[in-house]
Amino acid sequence: MILPTGGGKSLVYQLPSIIKDGVSIVISPLIALMQDQVASLKAQGIKAEMISSAQSADDVEEILYQLRMKNLKFLYLSPEKLNTQWTYNLLKSLDINFFVIDEAHCISQWGHEFREDYRALGNLKANFPDAAICAFTATSTNNVTQDIVRELRLENPLLLKGKVFRKNIYISAERRLTNGQAQLKNFLKRHENESGIIYVSSRKKAEDLSAHLNMSGYKSLAYHAGLPSHVREQNFKIFVNDNVDIMVATIAFGMGIDKSDIRFVVHMSLPKTQENYYQEIGRAGRDGEDSETLLLFNSQDMIMQKQFLKDIPDLDYANHLSQKIDGIYKYATSEICFHKQLAEYFEDTLDECVDRCDNCASSDDLRQDITKEAQMVLSCVYKTAQNFGKNYIIDILRGSSEQKLLANGADKLSVYEIGKHLSKKEWFVIIERLMETKIINLGDFSSLKLTDDAISILKSQKTIDIKSSRLQVKSKEKRVKRSDDFDYDETLFEALRVKRSELASEMGVPAYIIFGDKTLKHLANDKPFDKPSMLEVNGVGEKKFEQFGEEFLSIINS
Repeated sequence: MILPTGGGKSLVYQLPSIIKDGVSIVISPLIALMQDQVASLKAQGIKAEMISSAQSADDVEEILYQLRMKNLKFLYLSPEKLNTQWTYNLLKSLDINFFVIDEAHCISQWGHEFREDYRALGNLKANFPDAAICAFTATSTNNVTQDIVRELRLENPLLLKGKVFRKNIYISAERRLTNGQAQLKNFLKRHENESGIIYVSSRKKAEDLSAHLNMSGYKSLAYHAGLPSHVREQNFKIFVNDNVDIMVATIAFGMGIDKSDIRFVVHMSLPKTQENYYQEIGRAGRDGEDSETLLLFNSQDMIMQKQFLKDIPDLDYANHLSQKIDGIYKYATSEICFHKQLAEYFEDTLDECVDRCDNCASSDDLRQDITKEAQMVLSCVYKTAQNFGKNYIIDILRGSSEQKLLANGADKLSVYEIGKHLSKKEWFVIIERLMETKIINLGDFSSLKLTDDAISILKSQKTIDIKSSRLQVKSKEKRVKRSDDFDYDETLFEALRVKRSELASEMGVPAYIIFGDKTLKHLANDKPFDKPSMLEVNGVGEKKFEQFGEEFLSIINS
């Protein structure tokens, strides 16, 4: 099953397991993810446990006893723990109804989070030929899907694929100015006292930005692989329990953030791939409420990421990753609907979203004709034999006195200095527009190459324009339209949040496991006064009412 983050993958395997006899074995890549899901199931009165390096010998012995007594419905294992003879011997003694492979894209070397231990999951079919295997992921292209099926040795499996589009997520992207902190703070004004994740590219940037935000009056923590495991775990718990609003993190803060009320996700630089990006922005708005994402980027991000590819010995794999980096950069710079681009990347179809991304909802629809500037670029590329990249071409157009240019005789060309009227940044945007419309392609060593369409532009048989806003390299304020705003009593909502936090602390579980923000907003709007009226509220069932109903009703009625 391929279904966006928050789309209900867990329910798809949890409900059948409760109905069927036997225990379900769930393979999951992260201890934090397993702990979260086990805690969630236990909070709902469902018996689940995990075996990992986080358990003591006594804990494991107790779990084994519960398994022998057939008291458990779910057993969570990491792939590393599964791939041992001890675990195989244990599993062969159990009544297993089916195996669940979570985050299944980790199996594929063509995916974005390949894990070697996941490859060994292909042994499940050999060792348990009669047990069904179910694989789940939010991100899978056709190549990755075929790889998953092949590696797990599935025979003619049922493939279920949901739509990529998440209407409740508004997608923003801006060219990063200096370090992007002014743009970030402008964005955060729209999300006061809301939970969010800010992704950065290094451990140092995580520490520095978190410290800067805290000095600026925000409540944030840093999260990266360089922190001791107990500090990472502590920071994770502080965040999911709503004791800080913002987590500033590297991609180490990845899969398994099962916090439903994350209202925003920011990338301070370009992600490695569209798979990474789609999965990371998917951590916002799992409760279905409106959420917003912001991608800050510039061309230097792409150059830096490609530097790391030089250390990869497998050239085919390095080229594959290089193409993915090119893809996410084109995504960020394009004028095409962001949701539509993501859908097409994952072989889905989608019309423009109309008002759920910057490219569609921009109030500035003014177009600027750049045919003349395009002809300058194309002439320069032609006169330098299509052997050079963006920077070199721009330097010629702006009349640079760089020694390399002068040594090559660039100052003798007719195109030398004809583009002084535009800044370097503006020329970069124009060249990106030419690449986006396939008038220019990238050749070897990032040299610019002319296409057939370039000839039509040079002969003035075609024109090209650009959104005026793309040539304005300054931050702008905007109001994001919500998809389904409704009025609710904000004072009551805050009082219900306080009660939820108290109960979560007493139970030792994340706050959203009790009720999500969406349910609290409906409670603050509908104001139920007794059990029947509270059971009418979206998100409140018999079990939740039995556990928490009276305490929340007392606040509403007071």
